[in-house]
Amino acid sequence: MKILSARAGDVLIGGGNPIVVQTMCNTHTSDVEATVAQCVRLSAAGAQMIRLTVPAPSDEECVKAIKSRLAGLGVTVPIVADIHFSSQTAILVAPHVEKVRINPGNFHRDHAKAREQFARLIEVCREHGTAIRIGINHGSLGEYITNLYGNSPEAMAKAAMEWLGMCIEARFFNVVVSLKSSNTIVMVDAYRKLAEMMEGCGYVFPLHLGVSEAGNGDSGRIKSCVGISSLLSEGIGDTV
Repeated sequence: MKILSARAGDVLIGGGNPIVVQTMCNTHTSDVEATVAQCVRLSAAGAQMIRLTVPAPSDEECVKAIKSRLAGLGVTVPIVADIHFSSQTAILVAPHVEKVRINPGNFHRDHAKAREQFARLIEVCREHGTAIRIGINHGSLGEYITNLYGNSPEAMAKAAMEWLGMCIEARFFNVVVSLKSSNTIVMVDAYRKLAEMMEGCGYVFPLHLGVSEAGNGDSGRIKSCVGISSLLSEGIGDTV
């Protein structure tokens, strides 16, 4: 069995390395000045990776400008591009960041075309040394998976395993996986199932833990703590 690690810039995730703490900007990426300023503050506060939402191909130039400005300021914290649906955006921005977060099942309604686009993204990331986070969300599994397995923790784990299978076939291992849900019971069960499935296939990829839509305030903190700490206490999870 291979225990794998992923690299985003100078940060190693998984493979026995310490838990990596990351965060996300709440600025609009198109607002370069505000995003750069927030990245500087987050880096100073100890964030080891910073995620930016990248909603459209037009934001590629904004990401490039942000990276350039941060480099000029001596801020080297890895930047993660958060992509929700656009495979084109993911492929365009991958050369400019250390990591991209995608849900390949949402790349196209036609599952075969989604696989084609994911294969293209793998090659771009391989060429530029960019890591991929395969981010499966309970609320957006897609018809292909839900028709086969329903909307369940098992479906989330099986969806992740399909995309990981493509990475293994392509010999691309710079990959992290997340299975987020707003329901902590679903989230914990999904990660447990995925950990077991990865061990069964002989390749254990790093896991990013998170509870989606946890919200702010005490309720959000409690919800995240319940889901994340439960898994960390079992030795599941490499970045939060």
